[in-house]
Amino acid sequence: MRRFNPLSASSLKLLRFVRALCVVILPLGSSIVLLLVRAFSPHVTTKRIKAEEAAPCCPLPSASASQPRFSFAQLREFITPHAPYASSSLRFASFLPSLGTTTTHATEVPAAYPTLEEFEYQFEALARKFPQLVHRQIIGVSTAGQRPLWAMRLSDHAQTDEDEPAILFTALHHAREPAGVFICKALMEELLNNYGQSARHTRLLDSLDIWFVPLVNPDGYDFIMKSQRQFPWWRKNLRDNDNDGRFNPLIDGVDLNRNYDYNWQEGGEGETGSWFYRGRSAFSETEIQALRDLEVRRNFVIGVSFHSYGEAVLYPWGNFNPAPDQDLILDIAENYAAQIGRLNSRATYAVLPLNGRVGQSSVWMYGASSVIDFICETGEDYFPAPQELPRIVAENVRGGMFLLERALYSGISGHVREAQTGVPLDAEISVEGRAASYVKPRHAEGKHGRFDRLLLPGTYTISIRKSGFRTQRREHVVVNDSALTYVQVTLQRETASPSITSH
Repeated sequence: MRRFNPLSASSLKLLRFVRALCVVILPLGSSIVLLLVRAFSPHVTTKRIKAEEAAPCCPLPSASASQPRFSFAQLREFITPHAPYASSSLRFASFLPSLGTTTTHATEVPAAYPTLEEFEYQFEALARKFPQLVHRQIIGVSTAGQRPLWAMRLSDHAQTDEDEPAILFTALHHAREPAGVFICKALMEELLNNYGQSARHTRLLDSLDIWFVPLVNPDGYDFIMKSQRQFPWWRKNLRDNDNDGRFNPLIDGVDLNRNYDYNWQEGGEGETGSWFYRGRSAFSETEIQALRDLEVRRNFVIGVSFHSYGEAVLYPWGNFNPAPDQDLILDIAENYAAQIGRLNSRATYAVLPLNGRVGQSSVWMYGASSVIDFICETGEDYFPAPQELPRIVAENVRGGMFLLERALYSGISGHVREAQTGVPLDAEISVEGRAASYVKPRHAEGKHGRFDRLLLPGTYTISIRKSGFRTQRREHVVVNDSALTYVQVTLQRETASPSITSH
C-alpha cells in the first residue's frame, strides 16, 4: 500500500474523505475505522480522545518486551453503541481523531514529575499544615509492594466522624496517568487555603465530608519512575500473576479499573498478559478492596476518578440496561464538563457514556450503591508537559468545585431511626420511578442513620424499608434547586404502628 506524507495536501484531502466515510460505515465497527486511519496515515500522531474506558480511539503502542500487544478486539470493549441522547453519527464523530492536525506526545517522563515519595511527602505536609481540617489515614495496602494507601479527609473537624454528606475524589488507578494526583492536591489546597477567608470555601468544608485517595496505584507509579521512564509506560499494578517471586511485565499486573465487582466477568481481559487484565476475581486487588470498604463505610453521594487522557467526562452508562437515573446523571455530567476548558481550544470537555459491561469504578459505584460517580479523562497526554499542567489542573479544580457544591442542592437528605429507641437504622431509601433490579438503591448508613440522594427538581414519592420494620411511604416530597430537602424518618417494628415526620 502506498504511504502518504501526512503534510501533503493530497494526503489531507484523502484523510478527510476517510473521516467522512467513517461516519457512514459506523455499523461496520470501530476496527475497520482504525485500520483505515492507520493504513493511510501511519506516521500521524493525532490529537484524539483517549478515554479508554469509553472510546475506541485509544493510542496503539507497539508491542515490546515491556508492553504486550494491544489488539483491535480489545478496542471494541470501549464502544458504547447504545448511548442515549445522541444520534449514532454525532456520537461516533466525537470519537474520531482530528485527522487534519497533529500533536506530539511525550516519549519520556518529564524530569519535573515528582517521585512517589515526593508526592506522599507533599500530602503529608498538607496534613501537618492544616491539622484541624485534614486527617490523613491509611485505608489499605498495595497488592504487591504492601505500600500504604493513604486517604485524605477534609472537613471543618476532620479528626471527628461527622454526620455530613460524603464526597470522593480518586486518582492514579493507572500508573501512567498522574495528572489527577496534581488535581487532587490543587483542589485540597484550594479548599484549605481559602477556609475562613471565602464564604464559598468555608461552607463546603463546614458542610461536607470530603475524601481524597490520590495515589490508588503506588506500586505501578513507583515502577515507572524508577524503571520505565521511556514510552510505553506501565498501566497496571504489580500483582505477581505467576507467583514466581519476580516482576515480569509480559505476565504480571492487574488493571485496577477492571477489578470492580459489577459486570466484572464481561469486561477487561482474562489473559494475564493483557494491559486490561481484570484479575483472577472481582476485588482480587487490595487497592480496590480498600476503595470498596471506604465506600461502604462512608456512603458517598457523588464522586469522580481522574484519569488521562481525552478531555472527557465519562458517566454510567451505555451498552447496558438503562440507568434509572440517566437524566440526572447526564444533567450533572454536562454541567460538570462545562466547567472544564480544553487545553488547546475554547471548547469544554466532552460528555461520553461508559461501557456498563466493564467492571470500572464509576460503573460499580453507581450499580452497587447508586453513587453519582464519573471518570474524568484529563488533558491530552499521559504525562502532560510541565508547562501544560497548571492549565489542566486549574480547569479541573473548577470542575471539582462544581461537584462539591452540587452535593448540597437538588436532592433529599435525612436520617432514619427506630421509633421506640431513636437508634440509627441502615434502611433502604428508594425513589418511585427511579429504581431497577440491577441498581441497588441508596441507603442510610448505620452510625448516624444518615442518607443523601441527589435528584432533579420535582415532586417524588419515597419509600424507606428495613427488614423487621414497617415500610414507610412518603408522598409529595418536593425537591428544589436551591437546597436539599430534609426528611426525618422513624420506623416502627412490625408489631407496632408506623410513624413518620418531615420538616
